[in-house]
Amino acid sequence: MKTPLAFVLLAFAATTLSAQTHPTGLTFSVAQSGNDVAFRRLFGSQWAALATLGYSHGTAFSTAVPSGSTNADYWSLGLSGRRYFAPSELRPFAEAGGGMRWTEIAGCPRLRNPFATATGGVEYNIAPRVSIEGSAGLSYSAFSQRCEIGGVVSNFHQHSLSTFRSALSVTFYF
Repeated sequence: MKTPLAFVLLAFAATTLSAQTHPTGLTFSVAQSGNDVAFRRLFGSQWAALATLGYSHGTAFSTAVPSGSTNADYWSLGLSGRRYFAPSELRPFAEAGGGMRWTEIAGCPRLRNPFATATGGVEYNIAPRVSIEGSAGLSYSAFSQRCEIGGVVSNFHQHSLSTFRSALSVTFYF
């Protein structure tokens, strides 16, 4: 028990600079449907820009496949702007952004669809160069694609409005 406590105290004492002194950060997020890595740049105490790369692996269900499902890989690349509402250790925020999502499904190569998001959450500075955050929001996406799966040609059209939440994000500022 003393070793973890000593490590935490050492992390707090290792640096005396705040996140505002280090305006650049790298964020690692684990969410309900995927994982992201984001490059973050702070502009003053109220604004930030984020560039995000995401990946998830799942199952796509289709009646054209004998088993009823096939593996799917999802990649996303996005940009967003964030507004912080309090320059303190506990910082609520609102964020808006968008990007492109690529889906790889057997028989449906290179599905591409744009998406837009609106998010709210709270970031908490647990150390001078480390923060954790939780967020929730809405995501909208749409696509139209013609695919051939198992010799069956199918047309897919989707307009999706969904909610999401981030289980945990950790940012390291440098």
